Amino acid sequence: MNAPDFERLFNAIPANYLVLDLDWNIVAITDTALGERARDEVVGRSQFEVFPDNPDDPDAAGTAAMRAALERVLEERAGHVMPVTRYDIADADGVFQMHYWQPVNQPVFDGTGEITHVIHGVEDVTATVGAKGA
Repeated sequence: MNAPDFERLFNAIPANYLVLDLDWNIVAITDTALGERARDEVVGRSQFEVFPDNPDDPDAAGTAAMRAALERVLEERAGHVMPVTRYDIADADGVFQMHYWQPVNQPVFDGTGEITHVIHGVEDVTATVGAKGA
């Protein structure tokens, strides 16, 4: 039996997941999180460059909340679920659309107990939040 291709398995997870290095560069991303983007246009770039704040929203705070949450993983050496966070994303035409996400962050440790990466996952809860009148 052949060994599983873990990169192919990760990419095929039907959910939005990124693996980030400690400079917050994307080292892996699921196909679902890629959307219409090409993998080689995303991998190796900063999470905050690939998913910037909405430039048309002066109150946008998604990247600040995300950066603080990722830093918290390093400080506490533990994963956590973030509160629902508004983080608009650009559609295929580059137009930002309002989205609400339920993010989760989890550290990845090496054999000596040092954090090497952070797994960042998000569930789009826009429809649920919108139904509640956000």
